[in-house]
Amino acid sequence: MATKQPDNSIDVDNDEQLTEPEHEHTVVDEQQDAEDDDDTDDADADQAGATNRPEPLLTRDGSPAAALWSLNSRWRHINHGSFGAVPVFAQLRRLAYLQETESAPQRWFMAAPERLAQAREGLADFLGVDADRFGFVPNASAGMTAAIRALMLNAGDELLITDHAYGAVAFSARREARQRGAKVRTVPIELDATPEHILTVLGKALAKKPAGLIIDASTSATAREFPVAALAELATKHGVPLLVDAAHAPGIQHRPAEGIAASAWVGNLHKFACGFRGSAVLVAEKKFAKNLYPVIDSWGMDDPFPARFDHQGTFDYTPYLASVDAITGLEARIGWDSIRGYIESLLDYSTDVVADALDAASGEESRVDVAAPAPGMTLLRLPGSLGASHDDAQAVRQRITDELGFETQVTSFRDTGYLRLSAHAYNTADDYERFAEDAVPTLVEWSRER
Repeated sequence: MATKQPDNSIDVDNDEQLTEPEHEHTVVDEQQDAEDDDDTDDADADQAGATNRPEPLLTRDGSPAAALWSLNSRWRHINHGSFGAVPVFAQLRRLAYLQETESAPQRWFMAAPERLAQAREGLADFLGVDADRFGFVPNASAGMTAAIRALMLNAGDELLITDHAYGAVAFSARREARQRGAKVRTVPIELDATPEHILTVLGKALAKKPAGLIIDASTSATAREFPVAALAELATKHGVPLLVDAAHAPGIQHRPAEGIAASAWVGNLHKFACGFRGSAVLVAEKKFAKNLYPVIDSWGMDDPFPARFDHQGTFDYTPYLASVDAITGLEARIGWDSIRGYIESLLDYSTDVVADALDAASGEESRVDVAAPAPGMTLLRLPGSLGASHDDAQAVRQRITDELGFETQVTSFRDTGYLRLSAHAYNTADDYERFAEDAVPTLVEWSRER
């Protein structure tokens, strides 16, 4: 289903610095196609094993999907799950909004709340919730901070998180608890824990009536899913507020917030939805929303939720508006169902390619038993002690970028380093084949130097 395009944009007549790519189509006769296929069949079979090698994704008009982005070919970008990537047409829309802002600042800011309300209408179907149930926030961490504050913890209260929680969110929970005389309890969850086991463990914790439970829909460090819908039902049964950090969900899941009966649910628009950094959504249950306020006090504070989030003074609203343009534009040019299907098939293939290379070069098993893998991301164990601590994981990631020419993600969990692969519409099988061939031997070499 196509996402509604809000009437909140202006046309760009001319921009000399940034233009959307034009595509030329060439027709190659069937004989030449067959000859080319013969040349690559053996190589593809070696790389793919039992998994089919996906062809690059095309737009609705038959042009390469990758041409919609402006990513620098100096690096191969296989870490969409961290910072995303914005298509060129959306970059142009944001430039237009910025130009409009600077041409008449007062007019822009006086009209901003109405335009943001229109943008929420345009995004509602994509998220799977009504427009009056969510507001815009700068990122998922900001949304979670607002939700944690809305718990209004008292001295002696206990707030539950798991050991898979995103670091910034865990920090926010601990700081709020410390300031209010409450405490945070961390519930350990194994990587291979089944959804049923998670419900049993957290069900026992919820029965003790904590002040709230914070859960990740898809975890950042471990790329696994939690049974959010079932946990929401369980939390409701025990009368415990559930706060869901669904940072990766928009875009990779169809209507991701639909049917989730959580007190608060936050999702980034800059990750799989391909919006701008500095754009996310905070969805809230009606009763809980009464205590939800932006992290910055401004003139909209007396408005009801979510309107109070639409009025943030001189905040830069252009990422919110242009992110909706990115989402609706990708539906028009490719289709989100096609994007999600392509990501799944490409990630299946690339995981096999990289894992086989790691196993062969290191003599260790890289595949990880994750009971419920997160959509759009895959976790592979790095050899030896490589990336075993948070600081070392960050250092290894930077070396991969600087020395090997790949933007990827390295995480750590319980003193083990992991390579976290992700994919999007602009990626191709060649990105991961090159990583397996060019980067994996060096990673194994780094691990042995230790």
